[in-house]
Amino acid sequence: MKNYFKSVRFKVIVCILAAAAAGVFIAAFAGSGTSPVTDAAGIIYKPFQKAAAYIAEKTENWKSSFVSSAKYKEKIDELESEAVVYNEQLMDYERTKQKLQAYEAFLEVKEENPDYEFTPATVISRNSSDIYDSFTLDKGSSDGVSANDPVIYGNNVVGIVKDVAVTTCTVKTILDPTLNISVYEIKSRENGYSTTTAALSYEGLCRMSGLSKETAVAAGGIVCTSGLGGIFPRDLIVGTITEIQNESSDVSLYGVIEPSVNVRSLNDVFIITAFDGMHEDGTQ
Repeated sequence: MKNYFKSVRFKVIVCILAAAAAGVFIAAFAGSGTSPVTDAAGIIYKPFQKAAAYIAEKTENWKSSFVSSAKYKEKIDELESEAVVYNEQLMDYERTKQKLQAYEAFLEVKEENPDYEFTPATVISRNSSDIYDSFTLDKGSSDGVSANDPVIYGNNVVGIVKDVAVTTCTVKTILDPTLNISVYEIKSRENGYSTTTAALSYEGLCRMSGLSKETAVAAGGIVCTSGLGGIFPRDLIVGTITEIQNESSDVSLYGVIEPSVNVRSLNDVFIITAFDGMHEDGTQ
């Protein structure tokens, strides 16, 4: 029992009783209309009332903040949804714009060459394992496409159809060393053939091979298809000569060609399925 009177609990009880007694006496001497006990209880519990009111106020503010945060989250979700829609519309616009550019580029070619039969096509995949940038189009044999059909963008050479499936085909580009095209340079009228090497292909370049030491071909010359062999029609643009180099294997020269179109960035092209002078089997 002696230890209890010395405990913290006992001391706390004594303090509370002392505070209550003090409240009674203060209320009595103050002459209020309420009972001393009531006044004392009010004095004792007033701090607790203030604390309770403070907590209630903060709780209400927190609830209000929580509601506002929920509204903000709802608004953010709404704006994000709108952004997705706008981005899709922008992509559709850019896609349509690119298609229109492709058609406009080909329109002049078609007007100048009414014998061309063609089908528009879209790049649906690129062969990442092919260092020569082959790609797949969304047109195939069911669309009249055959192997060795020329692929163009406007009046510019892109490549030829390599493999054909029913609804798709694979294109070998002018950056593939296995593709040789009979060409001529329009100013000098000299003939040669367009091909490339692995090193030039890596840089996105081709070459006009078969030039003699006395060649008049120079930088700035435009290289076009000659039509020989029946694969490509005449006068499609291959590219521009940027420099003349000595051939390492013999005494001839070659011209480095910068292609007139970047085959690595194309999305829409045209496949020429027939033209006057084209071999029926599409081969030389």
